[in-house]
Amino acid sequence: MLTRRDFMGKLIGGVAAGTAAANTDLWAAGRLAWPGPIGLELYTVRFMFAKHPATTLKEVAAIGYKEVEIGPGPKPSTLNQDLRNAGLTAPSGYFNVPKTTDGWKASVERAHRYGLKYIVVGDAARLSEEGWKRRAALFNQWGKISRDAGIQFCYHAHFPEFERVDHTSGYDILLTECDPHLLKMEMDIFWTVYAGKDPLTYWRRYPGRFPLLHIKDMRKGVKINRHEFPKPNGPNPFVSVGDGIINWKRIFAHVHEAGAKYIYVEQDRCNRPPLVAAKSSYEYLRHLRLD
Repeated sequence: MLTRRDFMGKLIGGVAAGTAAANTDLWAAGRLAWPGPIGLELYTVRFMFAKHPATTLKEVAAIGYKEVEIGPGPKPSTLNQDLRNAGLTAPSGYFNVPKTTDGWKASVERAHRYGLKYIVVGDAARLSEEGWKRRAALFNQWGKISRDAGIQFCYHAHFPEFERVDHTSGYDILLTECDPHLLKMEMDIFWTVYAGKDPLTYWRRYPGRFPLLHIKDMRKGVKINRHEFPKPNGPNPFVSVGDGIINWKRIFAHVHEAGAKYIYVEQDRCNRPPLVAAKSSYEYLRHLRLD
């Protein structure tokens, strides 16, 4: 797990790399971990939002959130007005992976009507190496379509994408086979750690490729089964940010290496009212300093 990893052990790649990382840490000391706006993935409050979207957005804004990541469901004109009334903006939206390129064009058109800067997809696919390469070629095509519409295409991985396929992984194939200008990543910190990976390793290997981050914490003592998702009726592995095992100071000390521009708190399941959980995460991040 992330908190058990020895940070200094990650710097053995060379004296120069170690010196750069050390200087980065000194530069970050005492600063706010994230001085910019803090966003919320609306999946956190999805049941409330489905029933009372306008009210839910106002309650999200009342906590202090300035941005949200939306889904493709609401009518753009209605949602855009509700966002304005709440004083929120939506830089990105999470969409389903369509089956055809025509379906992708329709998704991009809808994203354009929402006024999004980023269109995100994710489906936790399990493919062969050749399957991932075919997907990468397709994503390059879709990335061009998105770029022509003035929207950046991003992929959101869960944990299956990190599984080994031959000598690599689906995630690495996307990062190496896709044009870095046509496909960027929305990294979910929870799922990356769940997969047994260190986010910093990817940020250093592919700097600047991760403009969007999902900030989601992992409950202490959670049992990880990398062959399946946590069962809905099983123990809840999700907690508010700051209440779990992820070392957020370490994450945010190096977040500039990711190229992060927007962060979204997300909690898939809550053991208390979602807005209460979202407020706890917001307050933790708002006060988090790198010292």
